[in-house]
Amino acid sequence: MRGRPTNEQFRQLLNHMVQTLKHEIEAKQYEPGADLPSEKVLAARFGLSNLSVRKGLATLAEEGWIEKIPNVGNRVLGRRQRIVLTLGLNETTMRNLALPRLLEDFSRLYAWIEVKIKIYAPGEDPVHVELQAEGQPDVYTMNDLQFQQMCERGRATLVEPLDAHPGVFPLLNQDYRFEGVSRLRPIIFAPVVLGYNKRHFREKGLSEPNGSWSWDDLAACAEQLTEGERYGFCFHLPDVNRWPIFLLQSLDPAHGRGEGEAGVDDKVTLLVEGAKLCRRIVHNRRMFPLYMSENNGDIEQMFLEGRLSMVLASYMALNEWKDAGLEYDISPVPFVSEPRTLYISTGAGIARTSVHREEARLLIDYLTGERAQTLIREHTLSIPTMQRTGQSGWGEQTMNRPERYGMYREMLFSCRTHRHLPVLPMSIGKLAGLLKAFWANMISEEELGERIGVLVREADMHGTHNGGSPHVQLE
Repeated sequence: MRGRPTNEQFRQLLNHMVQTLKHEIEAKQYEPGADLPSEKVLAARFGLSNLSVRKGLATLAEEGWIEKIPNVGNRVLGRRQRIVLTLGLNETTMRNLALPRLLEDFSRLYAWIEVKIKIYAPGEDPVHVELQAEGQPDVYTMNDLQFQQMCERGRATLVEPLDAHPGVFPLLNQDYRFEGVSRLRPIIFAPVVLGYNKRHFREKGLSEPNGSWSWDDLAACAEQLTEGERYGFCFHLPDVNRWPIFLLQSLDPAHGRGEGEAGVDDKVTLLVEGAKLCRRIVHNRRMFPLYMSENNGDIEQMFLEGRLSMVLASYMALNEWKDAGLEYDISPVPFVSEPRTLYISTGAGIARTSVHREEARLLIDYLTGERAQTLIREHTLSIPTMQRTGQSGWGEQTMNRPERYGMYREMLFSCRTHRHLPVLPMSIGKLAGLLKAFWANMISEEELGERIGVLVREADMHGTHNGGSPHVQLE
């Protein structure tokens, strides 16, 4: 006697029925207006129960392939025209979303929509892409800083208004609003954390990092971990998602200075203090190597090879470690006076020039819906933006997920973005240039303060909101 199918076998049989009927409708084996065979016939054909067939037919009806006519049957709807959507992104976004898997699943739901990928060229980002140009994406992905820069350049209206998803972590929806209007929906986000090699700590008999660590605690531990060709701590200093942490931590609301309505002089003084702290750390050869890394990937590779004991890494960067045999974990970044870190998010929006806005909306609804968010949770170490999905268990996993992965939920109060720095978004690059010169001892502390003051005053002239975030009236 044939045994009952397992849950996986049942899922495969049901999916086979749904996909087969879709292909037959596309191939006009069932013309628009024709009735599908009865549930009994379909059950015999696909080896399913009538109840299971009914479930598959409900899926086809939900996706617009058929309509259920009471007391009659299931009638085929008109064949949909083939639509090609272009999705713009960079290669790391493909990795962080496990995008091929998502697009394969999206195709199962909407077989008439083909999604083509447009990879941004190295160094290119959506802020500098001419949205009106022919052949540009229908759907754009960008991070929160790129969106803020787009707003500053007066280009926010080149992306269609898009209602905020109510299930998203509340702080994330603020990242993609301009003048009270949401323009993108966040898909994933990633606080920056401290990654560390558990074996190195165990061998040295040291306690692992925890959320109470100051930067002095890190330095003391990193110096003990440094030996031979191994260093205790490192990060890619020029990266725009690393050095701002020191400046954000220096803006101290606990003492009433730095954020919100603080004066320019206070802000400048504290930003310089943050820059000095960063310089002390990266100049400490007893723990921090003189390593001319070209990107975060260089640092991550040295960490994977065991040449670094601790690094700054975002949750998205952990996707490079998920298949490695490294024994590692994560901890909140050390702090100055209170816990604070930077987080990065990736959002998606519809280009105003798209002629396929309805289909583009379907893609964004999918990427921010529970189905895709669950796949992101199961196949990456990126954090889904839907609260309910992010709070679920991880299921059966083969990835090298850190034991403390779920600590981001308790870190949200400490998360900030680039918009909390008291400079305009487009001035972040100028600020980085000043800091690089200061860290190389090519400009003095006094000159750094004077030139940072110019940037802070420029931002103040445009007005501030949300705790020092630039608000630019350009539209």
